[in-house]
Amino acid sequence: MRKLFFALIILGFALLIAVCGFVFYYYPAKLRPRTIYGEAAELFRAGDYVSAALKFEGMDGYSDSKERAKSAWRAAADKSFEEGDLAKARTYYLKAGQDASVVEKLDAAYYQKGVRAYAENDRVEAENCFSCISQGSRYLALLDPVRISCGERYLKDNDLESAERVFSLCGKGSCDEIAGIWFDKGADLLNTWELDGAGTCFAKAMAYSSDKAAMTRSIDGRWYAAGQAARMAGNEELAAKCFARTSTALH
Repeated sequence: MRKLFFALIILGFALLIAVCGFVFYYYPAKLRPRTIYGEAAELFRAGDYVSAALKFEGMDGYSDSKERAKSAWRAAADKSFEEGDLAKARTYYLKAGQDASVVEKLDAAYYQKGVRAYAENDRVEAENCFSCISQGSRYLALLDPVRISCGERYLKDNDLESAERVFSLCGKGSCDEIAGIWFDKGADLLNTWELDGAGTCFAKAMAYSSDKAAMTRSIDGRWYAAGQAARMAGNEELAAKCFARTSTALH
């Protein structure tokens, strides 16, 4: 009886060791990774790429899980890109290890999205998109023309404040072009005797111009011509106001 008792104890210890070995070694090392790998593969097939990527990433190099994780992130990025969610797409592409073609694709998408936003006069959204374009991208050289076009639309609607907000975002290389736009707008306003608006526009033109002397001569010429026109029309008061706005009043 005692021998049977000891035999049962030994058998119990053996079973306990076997169970512990299964629970703490064989299952986590062999069965569980295989199960998770299968679950991740099924999620990928079902189109749940993010969940699949996270499962593959958490497998610590089991089988080809690292490569499968990258493939899942790339699929998730492509899906988000097609849906127009560029922020998620960029995040997922980074996880997948983006290459030059991906960077170019994202830059093009952010540029086009920014152009559409500016066409709708949504300056904040447009600039958010433009800020996501990578450094050194060829699209960076195309941003100022988009901004300038939007600013000109604001000027056409006599929204000088909004126009200046957009123009101020442009680089130094665009300053003389912007100066010319402000000058032309000032001249248009002066033709309808909107002296204050014209003065504001001419001051902006002067601020943006790289050739202050030439711009001063151009502005003086406009004020003088307006003064002469007012005098010929018999409006000496208006003529005096125009003559007073020449360079001696500007400086």
